[in-house]
Amino acid sequence: IETNKNKRFKQNSNPLAKKVNVCGIGGIADNDQIRHRKNWNVNGAFTWEIIDNLSLKTDFGLDDYHLNDNRFYGKTTYYAREKVGEFVGLPAVVEANQFRKKIRNTNTINYDFKNVLRADHNMNVLIGEERVVSESSKTNSEVWGLPDFFDAEKAFNFQGSGNASVIDHFYNPDDKLLSFFGRLNYDYKSRYSLAATFRADGSSKFSDGNKWGYFPSVAVAWRLSEEDYFSADWLDNLKLRFSYGTAGNNNIPSGQMSKTFSASSTTNLNTSSTYWSSGNVLDNPDLRWETTYTRNLGLDFAVFRSKLSGSVELYRNNTTDLLFEVDIAGSGYNTQYRNMGETRNQGLEVVLNYVALQGKDYGLSFNFNIGFNQNEIISMGVLENYGEASDWASTEINYDYWISKGGSVGDMYGYRTLGRYEVSDFEGYDEATSTWILKEGVPNTSTAILGHNVRPGDLKLKDLDGENGVTVDDREIIGSANPLHTGGFSINGNYKGFDLAANFNWVYGNSIYNANKVEFTSARKYSYRNMSTIMASGNRWSNLLPDGTICNDPEQLAQMNENTSMWSPDLEYAVFHDWAVEDGSFLRLSTLSLGYTLPKQLVERIKIDRLRFYVTGYNIFCLTNYSGYDPEVDARRKTPLTPNVDYSAYPKSRQVVFGVNLNF
Repeated sequence: IETNKNKRFKQNSNPLAKKVNVCGIGGIADNDQIRHRKNWNVNGAFTWEIIDNLSLKTDFGLDDYHLNDNRFYGKTTYYAREKVGEFVGLPAVVEANQFRKKIRNTNTINYDFKNVLRADHNMNVLIGEERVVSESSKTNSEVWGLPDFFDAEKAFNFQGSGNASVIDHFYNPDDKLLSFFGRLNYDYKSRYSLAATFRADGSSKFSDGNKWGYFPSVAVAWRLSEEDYFSADWLDNLKLRFSYGTAGNNNIPSGQMSKTFSASSTTNLNTSSTYWSSGNVLDNPDLRWETTYTRNLGLDFAVFRSKLSGSVELYRNNTTDLLFEVDIAGSGYNTQYRNMGETRNQGLEVVLNYVALQGKDYGLSFNFNIGFNQNEIISMGVLENYGEASDWASTEINYDYWISKGGSVGDMYGYRTLGRYEVSDFEGYDEATSTWILKEGVPNTSTAILGHNVRPGDLKLKDLDGENGVTVDDREIIGSANPLHTGGFSINGNYKGFDLAANFNWVYGNSIYNANKVEFTSARKYSYRNMSTIMASGNRWSNLLPDGTICNDPEQLAQMNENTSMWSPDLEYAVFHDWAVEDGSFLRLSTLSLGYTLPKQLVERIKIDRLRFYVTGYNIFCLTNYSGYDPEVDARRKTPLTPNVDYSAYPKSRQVVFGVNLNF
């Protein structure tokens, strides 16, 4: 049972913070959020051995979740300036109440044939059924036009002082899943083994004719070390295994089979103040189960009295009838869920375990794993190659990920940067037209990208086709969220009563889309905007003379900026280019634990079996060349097609936990 109350963005009453609102800092002090969350988890099981080797087991689970989220927007915030209709510049409150309940019941019958078969044979059979029912609803309310002097506390307690502008209740259709399954395990002399399973899953998310999905799988193994011709003193275990199977996925919102309607308020109808309208997602009664086909070939081994053990595994997984939301512009709707396309993931995984020391009062062991995965889009169904937008900068960037047959999910799409325009890139300045004239052959980053005519110091982008200057057609794949390999290793040791455990993990060869670098190195329509130290005076190009006027003298302009390296932040729009794509490789010490167990003869005197004190640290350090807060980031999760975007994400916290393990 868990009850969690969390308050974030505490109201800042510092008078200094209120004085600097004009610089853009006040928005932080003028936000508040209070979140109350209750989550009840109840699980139970009952087992009855009906006769010898025949048992019945019943499992029951309940997950009850309630969330109350209150958000205050003060008068300096973007929400109070842009989202409140006629109540511009006044505080507002947004309240969201969410409810979710899931009930699960599983019943299985298991029979072991050990009293029926001969000694060298082992077999057991399991059959069962499972029901999972999920209910959820959400209510949103927005109160605008609160009194000018209200802070968060007053706004939360006296919401009746404002105007209830939006009240929406979303009730999701129940999500019901009914499953029947069976499993057979057989082995002969622990040398040959077979495991076969079959599942039939029925989901309320699909219409009649598509409700049920059938997913068989089989696995076989051969323990070669049990064969006479493989026996050796140094070989403890050698097993070859292969499996093939299918698995289903129905992870889409409920209610996609039929049209849904919502009620909205209006002042444009004479007969009613409300109207009903369909949502922006078009229903699709033809949806069916997404299916993944898995193939695994593995080798397990243990040598030298099992001091060294591990496994090597090759896999290939194909997923067909992908369930995802696609744009259907021009239809009157925005999107629709469809089954289309196929992806493939294949790779290699290696696991090694080594026991370096093993004694009565001491021990030292190491564990290591590494995985290589290759992702490929095999088919896109009826779709052609298209771009997907992360939307961190609204529509300014357009799409910044590319989805194409033969490509990978996570391919980043943008411009190649050539640095900045120098004075030497121009013929000179034309006083008559107030423009700088580029030399022939120098790529022209168009006004559609910069928001103004090109001048020295501007961001310079590569013209891929060499025609008509730099346009949206001059973008290409400039990074990939997919790493070359991932892995981890751990160290475990003990001496006398002391024990030590350290766990490391790494990612190598992936790209991070650092949107923060773009955000805080460009003005983007805002004067006096705070920017990162990358764009500090003396680092960035400047066109301003000491008196505040613009310099257009080539020699003087070049001299003013001879010691700077960055381009001018004067950009009308956000631009995604490869300067914002960084190597996301890292090595992290994720956990480090040190413990001490008191001698048993000492604690037995006070009727205790075991008493251990420990301290554990989480996220101890991270070695990386990434310039952002944390290379493990994925801030734009509206769609899985835009991974590894770093935008306004909090870094991981470092934690230290002190604890006691006590056994009676």
